[in-house]
Amino acid sequence: MKNPSLSLITLGFLAGSGSTACAVDFKKDIQPILEKNCYECHSEKSGKKKGGFVFDDLETFKLDINPNGNAQITPGKPGESHLFEVVTDPNHERHMPPKGQLSDGDVKKLRDWIMAGASFDKAAAPSALPARKELPPIMSWTNSEGKTIRAGFVRLDGENVVLRMPANGQEVPYPLEKLNAESQAQAREAGAP
Repeated sequence: MKNPSLSLITLGFLAGSGSTACAVDFKKDIQPILEKNCYECHSEKSGKKKGGFVFDDLETFKLDINPNGNAQITPGKPGESHLFEVVTDPNHERHMPPKGQLSDGDVKKLRDWIMAGASFDKAAAPSALPARKELPPIMSWTNSEGKTIRAGFVRLDGENVVLRMPANGQEVPYPLEKLNAESQAQAREAGAP
């Protein structure tokens, strides 16, 4: 692909979303994941607030959740949530936890919690957002010249597919017409509700 920011890269970032078939309870499902994997460096209990993040003080943690997308978690959008990116992309420069990887089950719970609105309230209903198919965290995209990149699908935008670049998280629109037929079909399928 001719766009220099579309070099051969890998993205372990789920830009799509998963099903919210069952509600995820923060205290039962998410808090134990954070306690096991994050509290050592990001909690009042440990006295450490690396990067300014604290996960055991819910009032502070709430400040990292914003539907406008300028925080660590964007409710309803795991693919736009920095926290989800750093725990799912083992190649991310700030991958967490630093010495390991969350289990697939823990990643699914975290994704479902974000999709359902990232609420701390057990009684919160799942998000009214339509359930979408689960997309792989990394997808291969091939242009009409046969060059392939690996990036995350963000959305279709008119005649472009928007891909997320892992190096800087930048969203890059790429013309559908410049992709080969298979990648065009993949983009349309990924963008379908």
